[in-house]
Amino acid sequence: MAVAPHYTSQKYSNCGAIVKKSLSTRTHVCICGCNLHRDENAAINILNLARLARGGHLRSNAVGLIASTLLGESLLEQVTM
Repeated sequence: MAVAPHYTSQKYSNCGAIVKKSLSTRTHVCICGCNLHRDENAAINILNLARLARGGHLRSNAVGLIASTLLGESLLEQVTM
């Protein structure tokens, strides 16, 4: 699901506070305890935006828990492995 990535690297994924930073600042450290790499924080925010856009449904493959079909194999072959 496509979402607008605006401000996702400046918004703290833990508490929602927005703190503007230069691109050279690569780590989020917040008084709420959030301490993440800037890109990881943005990815969490984008995932949360996608969840909200589809009505808050929490089912997601974004963390890689469900495998995709391997190259050259059918889905049936992969499931029966």
